Amino acid sequence: MQSLARLIPFLWPHRRRFALSVVFGLFVAVLWGGNLTAVLPIVKVLFEEESLHESVKNSIDSYAAEIVAIEGSLEEVENNIADLKNQGQAGEKALVEQLQSRASREARLSDARWNHYTMTWVQLHVMPWVPTNQFQAFTWILVLFLVATAVKGLFIFIQDVLVGSVVELVVMSIRKQCFRRVLMLDYQSLSADGTADLMSRFTNDIQQMSFGLGLLGGRLVREPLKALICIVLAMMVNWRLTLLSMLFVPILGWVFYQYGKMLKRASRRMLESMSRIYKVLEETFVGIKVVIAFGGAPRHRRQFHQENKTFYRKAMRVVQIDALTKPTTELLGLLAVIVAMLPGAYLVLRGKTEIWEIRLASNPMDVSQLCLLYALLAGILDPCRKMSSIYSKLKTSTAAMDRVLELMDRKTDIRDPDVATPLPRLSRAIEFDHITYKYPNRELVPARKTALDDVNLKIAAGEVVAIVGENGCGKSTLINLMPRFFDPDRGEVRIDGVPIKQATLKDLRGQIGLVTQETILFDDTIFENIRYGKPDATPQEVELAAEKAHVTSFVNELPERFATSVGERGGELSGGQRQRIALARAILRDPALLILDEATSAIDAQSETLIHSALKDFVVGRTVLMVTHMLSNSLLGIVTRIVVMDDGQVIATGSHEKLLATCPQYQKLYEARSHRQAA
Repeated sequence: MQSLARLIPFLWPHRRRFALSVVFGLFVAVLWGGNLTAVLPIVKVLFEEESLHESVKNSIDSYAAEIVAIEGSLEEVENNIADLKNQGQAGEKALVEQLQSRASREARLSDARWNHYTMTWVQLHVMPWVPTNQFQAFTWILVLFLVATAVKGLFIFIQDVLVGSVVELVVMSIRKQCFRRVLMLDYQSLSADGTADLMSRFTNDIQQMSFGLGLLGGRLVREPLKALICIVLAMMVNWRLTLLSMLFVPILGWVFYQYGKMLKRASRRMLESMSRIYKVLEETFVGIKVVIAFGGAPRHRRQFHQENKTFYRKAMRVVQIDALTKPTTELLGLLAVIVAMLPGAYLVLRGKTEIWEIRLASNPMDVSQLCLLYALLAGILDPCRKMSSIYSKLKTSTAAMDRVLELMDRKTDIRDPDVATPLPRLSRAIEFDHITYKYPNRELVPARKTALDDVNLKIAAGEVVAIVGENGCGKSTLINLMPRFFDPDRGEVRIDGVPIKQATLKDLRGQIGLVTQETILFDDTIFENIRYGKPDATPQEVELAAEKAHVTSFVNELPERFATSVGERGGELSGGQRQRIALARAILRDPALLILDEATSAIDAQSETLIHSALKDFVVGRTVLMVTHMLSNSLLGIVTRIVVMDDGQVIATGSHEKLLATCPQYQKLYEARSHRQAA
């Protein structure tokens, strides 16, 4: 229920449309009950000798005679009560009996008067339209039944369309809200969840939730209303027998509650298993080149098979619980009908109104009334059966809804301060002050507990600093602190003396240009991929940035030039071309701080030389942090200082010549590069 209550803000803008769907659901329920009441005239026409007109007239006469008889007996009882009151304590027991008799007769009189009024109204307003001929009357009953069924079908169609439109609008709003929430989360949280889990929530979970909302607004509105109408009509036929059949409702509610808890748990496990299937698919398709090149298809088939087997087991648990729900509901519903029908049949066959001195009818029932009561009780059972059949689907949808709402409730660890400090454009220095950081939920080697361990580093504005070291030494982790992809566990990063946590993310990231090792391009044109760094840039600014990054040299050879689509993940271009576009995107931003994270490690020597040539002019007057395993001669011509890291610590800093002379770790890195170049 809490999950459903959370959806009210999304439903509220469409409340009129939803309310209209409920109205049509009520019309459907009324027609459903009206169709069932056709049993009464049909039985009378087919199995009783008197016509409908005669039946109504005889009923009116019978109720009138009953009213007179009860009024006469009431007058006699009133006289007896008056006499017994005069006797004092001697007649106290008899007085109580007479008072009870009066109450019973008053109840019977009330029932008789209501029945007399009802049949009189029917005689005045309905019977003039009913043919006196039995066959014609039967034909008209069937025609009305057919018309009512057709109208009911039309109303069901209108209700389902209204509900469907509301559901799609609500789901669209939820999907947009989830996407907005995900884009507000920090990089570390998103990386921990993984693309597969997020995709599963946006596709499979939201689809399951949409299906449940459709059931909730359609059948779960219509079916209870149908049952309620049948209960009301059954009460009008015989409220005592109807209440007797309701004894099983608490038992049915308890069974549904227990099944519901099991279904929700099983459904959640099934959805989590589906997320793992998405993960296998993502890893396989993203790395399809490696899979094909190394003959890894059998391994991925085994993984996919295992995850599918796990999903099968989880799904079968849901199927088993669902399979139990349907027969249990039907059994309990049938027991409820039997509990009412057996006493009813006894009353009809014996012509009585009581069983064991318990009054179960105001008047002796006939066969047509018993058939009508049975039809109405069966009319209650049918909606219950349908609701049980969709119960498992609703619980699966609720589990999916919980996962979607869980994503919407996710809070980012990286947020703006309550009171922000203005952050001017970098002009003095960047300071890493006693920085310590450990990745959450990531196992490091026992000898090293943290990714960064008490790092102190100061970089003057305008410096071009290369951060070098072996894999896993903490280079990328250190520079990822600058745009606040995550925050240090201890210590502080400052720009011109202002802690970056005290500035807004917009002010901070607005000063940063980023080029990563894995070039990220979007399935759009070259022009739009460059302009991504500055959405309001003019075509002239985009072309100038492209020229600085040596993009123009290959763009001019393309038929559509800047309007050329780069394809999915930039697959239509070479690695060097993609990286130059990424550099142009950063140049267009005109950042005060340019971050290059292994930006040239995966491209050819010619593209690397072109990028370094572009950087040589661009870095003038701005601060640059670049992560690299090794320094080429073209890069050494740009770098003003080198920082060497090892095991999460800064172990040396200085010029190339100084480090070659004083830092063994740097010497090994440089010698390894020289050996690779010689080879």
